[in-house]
Amino acid sequence: LDDFVSKHLELLELERDEEVEQNAKLQEKFSLKELQNKGLCITRLLLGSSRTGLYGRSICRFRSSHHGAPLPSHKFSSGDIAGVVVASDPGREVVCSGVVSNVSQTDVTVAFDEGRDALDGDDGRTFHLLKLANDVTYRRLRRTLEKLSKDKEVRYSSLVEVLFGTSTPGENAESSSTPPLDFYNDNLDDSQREAVRFSLRQRELAVIHGPPGTGKTTTLVEVIQQCAKQGAKVLVCAPSNVAVDNLVERLSKSSLRIVRLGHPARLLPGIAKHSLDAILASTDDFGIVDDIRKEIDAIVSAASKNKAKDAYYKVQGKLSELRKELKERERKAMGRVLTNADVVLSTLTSASDDGPLRNLPRSHFEVAVVDECSQALEAACWMALLRAPKCILAGDHLQLPPTIVSETAAKEGLAVTLMERALVLYGDSIKRMLNMQYRMHEAIMKWSSDRLYEGRLVAHTSVASHLLRDLPGVEDNDDTATPLLLIDTASCSMTELDTPDDESKGNEGEADLVAIHVERLISSGVDASSIAVISPYNLQVELIRFRLSSRHSGLEVRSVDGFQGREKEAVVMSLVRSNDAGNVGFLAEDRRINVAVTRARRHVAVICDTVTVSRHDFLKSLVDYLTSEGEVRSAREYSSDLELCSAVRPQGLRLNEEKKKPVKKPGAKSKTTTAHPGTQQKGGVQHQKYPATGNDTRQHPQKAEDDVTLGRISKEVEAFVASNSTEQAFPATLTAYERRLVHEVAERFSLPHASEGDGEERHIVLTKRAETKPSPNQPASELLAEKTTSTKKSSPKEHTDNTKMPR
Repeated sequence: LDDFVSKHLELLELERDEEVEQNAKLQEKFSLKELQNKGLCITRLLLGSSRTGLYGRSICRFRSSHHGAPLPSHKFSSGDIAGVVVASDPGREVVCSGVVSNVSQTDVTVAFDEGRDALDGDDGRTFHLLKLANDVTYRRLRRTLEKLSKDKEVRYSSLVEVLFGTSTPGENAESSSTPPLDFYNDNLDDSQREAVRFSLRQRELAVIHGPPGTGKTTTLVEVIQQCAKQGAKVLVCAPSNVAVDNLVERLSKSSLRIVRLGHPARLLPGIAKHSLDAILASTDDFGIVDDIRKEIDAIVSAASKNKAKDAYYKVQGKLSELRKELKERERKAMGRVLTNADVVLSTLTSASDDGPLRNLPRSHFEVAVVDECSQALEAACWMALLRAPKCILAGDHLQLPPTIVSETAAKEGLAVTLMERALVLYGDSIKRMLNMQYRMHEAIMKWSSDRLYEGRLVAHTSVASHLLRDLPGVEDNDDTATPLLLIDTASCSMTELDTPDDESKGNEGEADLVAIHVERLISSGVDASSIAVISPYNLQVELIRFRLSSRHSGLEVRSVDGFQGREKEAVVMSLVRSNDAGNVGFLAEDRRINVAVTRARRHVAVICDTVTVSRHDFLKSLVDYLTSEGEVRSAREYSSDLELCSAVRPQGLRLNEEKKKPVKKPGAKSKTTTAHPGTQQKGGVQHQKYPATGNDTRQHPQKAEDDVTLGRISKEVEAFVASNSTEQAFPATLTAYERRLVHEVAERFSLPHASEGDGEERHIVLTKRAETKPSPNQPASELLAEKTTSTKKSSPKEHTDNTKMPR
C-alpha cells in the first residue's frame, strides 16, 4: 500500500507538471484562434447570465456572440478549470478562473469562488475561455491517496486489504432460509441475473464486465435497487456527468429516494428534479437561503453598475457576512437531504471530502458503486471507495481508458485502472461478464466479439439481423441494406492534410465522402439524429461539421470520447490517416476503435485508406473483416458527387509549406474556402474564398482508372481460366477495392475463391472446378458500368461461402 501511494503521488505530480507545462507552452506559442482549433480555447463569448449557487459561488453562463450559434469543437468538460480573458486585452491576462459546471452545444457554465466582479462592466463585452491546468482535481487526488495511506481506520479496512492483496475477497453467508431473489426487472437475461446475484453475494468486491450493448446500466440499476432493498445506503459514482445522468434517469423510474450531486450534463426534467439544488429548493430551509442569495445578487448587481472604483470594496464586508450565513444554512440543509436519500449519485471528483458529502459521517454508506471504472484513474476511484466497506466496479477495460497527458506517467503505471488491477489479482473469481448484447446487428458485433471478447458475445434475436431499411420511413437501397460498408480511399489521391506535428490531423477527401454518405442516408429516410459521425481527430471533426452540421442540426459529429455508453442507428467513421510512411497515430489505440465501431446498431461505414491503416495489426483485422463480411466500395465510385464538393476549412488552420504543386484533374476548378462559424448564409455558414494550396488533397479519381484496374484483373482471371493451372494466387499487396474486384470477376467465371494466410501475408487464391469455362468476352468498362449502376445488391450474408474469411 505504501509503495502504491508513494508511486502514484509521483505519477500524479508528473501528470500535473506535464499538463501545466503543455498549457503554458500552448498559451505562449499559439494565437487564440490556433488554440481554439486545438479545442483549448473558445473565443468571442458573451456573459449570458449569472446567479448565486451553492456555497455562495457565482454561476456564470457564457454563450456565443453569434446568438444561438453552436460553440466550435472544444475539449472543455465539467470539472475543468476555465480562465476568463477579456477579448479586448491584447495581453490575454486571465482576469478570473473557475470550475466548468456544465457544457452544452451553445454555452458553457462556470462556477467562480471569487473574482467574478471582473466580468462586470459595459454590456456587450466579449470574453475568451482558456482551458487551464486542473489544480483542483490534482489536489483532491493527492488528498485521497494520502488519506488512504495515513488514516488507520481506512488503511486496515477489509476492502483496502482485499484490493492490495493482503486478504482475499469473501462472500456473505447465506442461510437455507434466505428467499430467492425477487428481481425488479423481469426482463433481465441469465448473465445479468447472475451478475446481480454475484454482486449481492460478494462481501467486499465484485466486478461486472459489460462489453458494448450488453445492458451494463440495466444490470447496475437492478443491483442498486436490490442493495437499497436490503437497507444499504448506496453511493454511485462515475468519471463523467453523462454516465451519472444515465443512471439517474433509470433510477428515477423507481421508488428510491435519489440525490444527484453536481450539475446534470443534460437538462431533462427526470434528471434535474433529483439534483441537490432542486431538492434543496423544495425544503423548508429554501425560503431563507433563497432570500440570502437574492440579497447577494442584488448587492453584486448594484456594485457592477456603480462607476466608482471602490464600489466593490465598500460592500465586501456585507457580502462576506451574507456568504458565511448562506454556507452554514446550506450545510445543515444538505446534511438532512443527503441523510434521507437511499442513493446518492455523483462524479468521482464530486465525491471528494471538500464537496457536499463532507456533511455526512464517514460510515454513512454501506456500498460504493463505480460505473465506467475502466475510464477512471485509480486514485479517483478511491474518492468513492474510502466511503464504504464494499465496492462494485462496473465497466469494460477493453473500451476507453482514462485520459492521461504525460506519456511517462502512463507508461509507469498511471494508466492501469483499478478494474484492471483487481482482475490481475483475482481473475474471474471476482468478475461476472455480461454476454447477451442488445444493440448491434450480428455482423457489426462479431468482429469486436472475436477480436476482444473471446467470441463470447451473442446478438439477441431482436437485433441480430436488423438493418436501416427496417426503420419506419426508410427506403430499401444499397446503403440501407448493408450493416457493414468499407469505403476505400487507397490509390485515390486522398492523402491527409500536411499539418505540423503539434497540430491535429485532417483529410478533406474523407470529409467529403462522409458528407456524401450521410446525405445519402438522410435522403433514404434515416433521421439525422440517428446518425453519428466519429473521427479521432479534432480537425477532422471540424472539417466534417462545416460540411454537414448547418444543414442537419440533429447530426452528431465528434470524437469517440463523447460516445462511450451511447448508441446510434448508423455510425460513419473517418480514420483520416493516409500517408506514404504508414503512420496511424491515435488510430493505434485499439480500444478507441472498438468503441467507435460498437456504437452502431444497424449500419457502420468505415472510410479509410486501407493501405495506410493496415500497417497496424488491429486496424488490419478490421479492414480484413469488413472486406470479407461487408460491402467494399472505392472512393472512385463517388467521383461524380465529389466533383460538386468544395474544401471548407476552419480559420487559423496551419499547414506545412507545400513541397510541390498539386496535380490537378483536367478541367477541375478550385473550390477551397475558409469557414467563419456563426455567420449565416445558405447552410448556416458563410464561406470566403481564398486560393487553393498544395494541401488541397482531394484530387478526385476518374472512371478511366477503374477501367484499367478492372481490365487488368479480368485479363489475369481470363488467362487463368484458359490455362491448364488449377490454382491462381493474387498478391497480398492488393487494396481492399482490388480484392473486391477479384472476388466479383471470379464469381462471374464461377471460380471458387478464398482468402488465405495471416496478417500481411493474407491473399486471395482462385481455384477451378472441372466444368469452369470462359465467359463471353465482356469489356471491362461494361462490367464496371454494370457494377456501379446496379440498384439491387445482395446482403453480405448472401455472398458465397468461398468469399468468407476463414475463422
